[in-house]
Amino acid sequence: MIPSAYTPSQVRLYEAHISLPQQFRTTSSSPPIHNLAYLTALHIHQISSAPYENLILHYSSHHSVSLDPQALFKKIVEDKRGRGGYCMENSILFNHMLRALGWEVYMAGVRIRPRVGGVPVGAYIGW
Repeated sequence: MIPSAYTPSQVRLYEAHISLPQQFRTTSSSPPIHNLAYLTALHIHQISSAPYENLILHYSSHHSVSLDPQALFKKIVEDKRGRGGYCMENSILFNHMLRALGWEVYMAGVRIRPRVGGVPVGAYIGW
C-alpha cells in the first residue's frame, strides 16, 4: 500500500475538524471496522466540512493552488476557516486521509460533458 502523507496526530485533527462521530474515530476504545458504514461516515463528513470552492484562484495574491498534501492539510484543516478547495485539492486530502486510516485507495482522472437544460450532451471534455 502506498503510504499516506499524514501522521496519526494529523488524522486526529482531521477527525475532529470534520466532526466524525466518536465510534468512527481512531481514538475510540476499539478501532473502527473498515466497512461501508465507516466509509460512508467519512465521506459524508468530508463533503459536509470541506466544500468545493475556488476562492484561492480569485482572492489570493498568487492566484495559484498548491497540491502538496501538507499545504492542503494546513489550508483545509489547521487554518480553521471553513475552507475547502477545488476538486483536486479535496480529493488529494481525502485520498491521503483514507490511506492514513488504513484504506487502500487510488486517484483517478475524470472527464465531464457539457449540459443543456440539465441533460448531458456532446463530447466529453477534460484531459
